[in-house]
Amino acid sequence: MAILNIFANFFIDTEERFLRMQDSFRSFKDIFADKWVVNVRGRYNEQTLDFLKLHLGNKLFSYKLNSKEGWFYDTRQMLNDLDGTHIFFWLEDHIYLSDINELNLLVTELYENQIDYMMYSYWWDGALRQRYKGIILNSGVNIDWFNHTVNNNSIIQGNAQEGVFIIAACAIFKNELFRKIVLRDDPLPKRWPKETPFDFEKGPLDVHWLPLKVALMKKELFASIDDDHVHPGSSLISRGLYPFREQRQSYAVLSNGSIQRKIRDLVLKLHKSIIFRNDLRQ
Repeated sequence: MAILNIFANFFIDTEERFLRMQDSFRSFKDIFADKWVVNVRGRYNEQTLDFLKLHLGNKLFSYKLNSKEGWFYDTRQMLNDLDGTHIFFWLEDHIYLSDINELNLLVTELYENQIDYMMYSYWWDGALRQRYKGIILNSGVNIDWFNHTVNNNSIIQGNAQEGVFIIAACAIFKNELFRKIVLRDDPLPKRWPKETPFDFEKGPLDVHWLPLKVALMKKELFASIDDDHVHPGSSLISRGLYPFREQRQSYAVLSNGSIQRKIRDLVLKLHKSIIFRNDLRQ
């Protein structure tokens, strides 16, 4: 039987982030989750945990970790409470848009088919699935799935000009994979400051994380409040579905300056070469 844990280790430092967290929570609070394991950093950590405790009671396993060792170190302190079969990585700026029963059934289907990983947001009006054009999919009720391998990664990367993350944070993970990501010190050198969670995500060329059994949702489930990402007009604010109160703020600042820019530029160069080789094959 699928046992779902909700995980969050987020930074709530403004009233706007606090309000968005509440809206995100309310949108999927009735999901069949055994535990909500949540660490909150930032000026609004007390208010956030008080809000969650009011609504979750004994289901909330709360932390106020903010060590100098950084996000990964603090998350490792939470692993003993994350004992479900699957981990839902909650991002506080994404809103659930569908019937909660669909999400519950989808989690069961992930368990039954032993799926390692499935993104639950950034549907982009169906453009998410176009990234996997040319990949043979196994069809389920709420999901389709395939084996993401080193061999088919070049096809997937060639389908998107911006590249496709091998692992993104806004996803539901098999517990073993989530734990492996948190415990492994990868990548080296670090791409992002240790205080941020961004190194949890694995880029287009991080093929040492493959193979993975990956699922694709069949319809939009969650959407970002304000992140249009590489698809302008896709966020809820852009669609007029969420109030615009504050300009978007991002903490995604590359660490180590020029070293990290060189790594990023190399990744983009290699990605373009993958696209070029795929074009020659066609």
